[in-house]
Amino acid sequence: MIITYTGPMHSGKSEKLMECYDKIYNKKNILVFKPSIDVRDYGVIKCKGRRKKINAIVIDKFEEILDYVNEDITNIFIDEVQFMQGDIKVLLKLSIMDDIDIYCAGLNTTGEQEPFGVMPGVMAISDKVINVYSSCNRCGRKATYTYYEGVKGEILVGDKGYLSLCRKCLKKALINRGDNRLEIRR
Repeated sequence: MIITYTGPMHSGKSEKLMECYDKIYNKKNILVFKPSIDVRDYGVIKCKGRRKKINAIVIDKFEEILDYVNEDITNIFIDEVQFMQGDIKVLLKLSIMDDIDIYCAGLNTTGEQEPFGVMPGVMAISDKVINVYSSCNRCGRKATYTYYEGVKGEILVGDKGYLSLCRKCLKKALINRGDNRLEIRR
């Protein structure tokens, strides 16, 4: 089984992973991974609402997970999965052929409202996708989008400059910036 938690920044995706992790009694049968590009909490899964941290193995590609799996592993957790690279079929193999439950958490879209990295594929192979929401940084409504206030041309890792916005506030932000990326041309 593959379960994926997705949504905007500050929505509690990592917290959901940690809740699932906490419910598993035998921790020695669990592997936890995090991509090396995420240097904010290098090798650690944590969230603002909890003091507890979970140590993670730092990797770059899905294929590297195979180096750590043995017959005793029953669960795999991957935080910030949107930054992973490689073949997502590794997750299918581990889930179907090795009967390992996999829990992923990652942003669904970038700050420019584009699908984020491998997330479309990860969500497509997931048995269950759970959208989590945050509170809009501008009005307090349910936020479904991540928005970057600055000007950037590459993926920036971290929270600085990123906001969680509802549809209404995202529209205002795009109009105020003169950003027409969501305009459809015929």
